[in-house]
Order: sequence, then structure tokens, then C-alpha cells
Amino acid sequence: MAQATGMAPEKLLEMIDKIPFFKAFSSYEKKRVAGNDTAFKSYRAGAKIIKEGDTDTSFFIILAGTVSVVKQGATIINLGMGEFFGEMAFLTNEPRNTSVLAVDDAVVALQVDQDLMKRLSADIREKIKDQIIEKLIERLNKTTERLRVRM
Repeated sequence: MAQATGMAPEKLLEMIDKIPFFKAFSSYEKKRVAGNDTAFKSYRAGAKIIKEGDTDTSFFIILAGTVSVVKQGATIINLGMGEFFGEMAFLTNEPRNTSVLAVDDAVVALQVDQDLMKRLSADIREKIKDQIIEKLIERLNKTTERLRVRM
């Protein structure tokens, strides 16, 4: 079960500063993100962060800990600090394709939903979208390379 982290904005800012996702953000922009403390969630081991088939459209950026991406009960991949997940539902408004479970007792994630996006400036929203696009291109290139190797 998710709960607000209760962390001070300074601590959240310290965590954000370590995440490559925010590399293009100015100090001011990072402070604006960290100031939305209700968007930061903590999870204990075994907690289901997202559930396959759900229609929630948030995506999550991992600030601490490890999560497991699961499809029909089988683990696909583990993701750690700096990675994000749930972006496809965020972008398409379609049901979730996978479930994501907290592996550690100290998973902290920024939950980005449409409400949060509305509260952020256009510059910050654009940088968030740019990071999603960059990662999707990276994933597509890796998939293409794997398929090329198999042929």
C-alpha cells in the first residue's frame, strides 16, 4: 500500500538530484517538483504499485529501492533508482499491461499523474515528456538490436 513519504522537500530534492531523469532540469525546476510532496510515495516489499488491467494513468519514477515488473505472474525485469514505469498507460490512457511490485522495504517513487502535470509549469512538463520519449527510443533501439541478433 502506498503512503506519502512524509519526507521534507529538502530530502526529496536531494534524491531528485541523483536521478538522471532530472538531469536537464534547473535547480528551480527540481525544487518545484520536490515541493509537490503528496506526489512522492513510499512502498514496503510486496506492495503492488500498479496492477495489470487497471485503468490508472500515472507513471512512476523510482527515487530509491527496487521494483519488479510482472506479467501474468512472471517477472519480466527488475528496475531500480532512476528508472520509471507506467508511462504507456500515462501516454495512451489504456489499461495497464503489467503489474509492478515493490521488492525492497524502502521503495520511494514520484507518482506523476495528470493532476501533477497541471500544477507544473509548461517547461517542466516538456522536460518530463522529453525524458519519456528519450527512454522509449532507447528501449525501442534495444529491442530492435535484439531482434537483429536473432535473425
